[in-house]
Amino acid sequence: MLTVEIINKIMKDAIGIKSGDIVLLQFWGDDSDRDLLHEFSNVVASLGGSPIELQHSKETYVKLFNNMEPGCFNETFFKIFDPVDIVIDICMYQPVTPSSDFPKEHMNMYRVYMRTLFQTLVQKKKLIQLRVPTKENAAESGLSYEIYKESMLKAYDIDYTRLQNTCTDLVHRISSKNNIKIKTDQDFVLNLSIKNRPWNMDAGDGDLPCGEVYIAPVEEDTNGKIYFVFLAFEDPETDEKRVANNIIITVENGRMITSSSDDFNKFLENLPQGGNVICEFGIGLNPGVNKLLGYDLLDEKMIGTFHIAVGNNTMFGGSNDAPLHKDFVGFGTVFMDDEQIL
Repeated sequence: MLTVEIINKIMKDAIGIKSGDIVLLQFWGDDSDRDLLHEFSNVVASLGGSPIELQHSKETYVKLFNNMEPGCFNETFFKIFDPVDIVIDICMYQPVTPSSDFPKEHMNMYRVYMRTLFQTLVQKKKLIQLRVPTKENAAESGLSYEIYKESMLKAYDIDYTRLQNTCTDLVHRISSKNNIKIKTDQDFVLNLSIKNRPWNMDAGDGDLPCGEVYIAPVEEDTNGKIYFVFLAFEDPETDEKRVANNIIITVENGRMITSSSDDFNKFLENLPQGGNVICEFGIGLNPGVNKLLGYDLLDEKMIGTFHIAVGNNTMFGGSNDAPLHKDFVGFGTVFMDDEQIL
């Protein structure tokens, strides 16, 4: 579990909570784990912030929505969040998804509540999502609990000031670049255009664990082939995790069109419209992540790696609107306008 020392480091150095901040702590967990929520509140208060606790319990929502009358959580209710500066999702399990025994006849009411809540909170200064190293989150990641816990704690327990300086310096160095060339093993080359696209950095004000700089390439202007030692993806029919080793992917006019793996080709064939568009290029910078695990949240932050993604990029400077976002992490040499960056 997260220690008070790590929580303090995350809240103070990564998120940067300051005196006067009003911080909404959304706790996606049940009553048995509320002590952790209170630890977060105590740290917020110790930094001069004002904590507000809001619990989203799967077991409680079954009873709550089963007894709810129309008119609950109306427009007036959401005004209570007007003063909030920072929102932190503390996730003991996957947020938003209700319990399997949630009353189906009230599902639409629940969806409206969650959608309105998100639309209200996404406008705040910062919206952070933090996954706690629990058995439920480990199961979702596909990793054993011990590996998941150890890897997440290492990724959290880093020098955030140093990470922020590294990200800032790198973005400053590459902000005027127009083109990216990725050279991977077996002499494969992938070229991307990033002209007039903004760089973004995640050093504590997005998903946690953090540690990357990233950009939305010009959607139709990525071409070439790229080699990955290891690639994890989901079977389109069963949602089971698949792994491809030593895979070559061909990209034409911004789209992944084929690969050397039959399983991955099946994945490509079943993507929704816009799902095969190269939507992101990023560089991992978290010194606490030093091994690929097949878990995107950690893998894309691994120091010394690059990643490309397919799918949606409308939230960070792109124009491809798709119902998914999938990252692929690799090793190689990265040049920007012929300057070696990685």
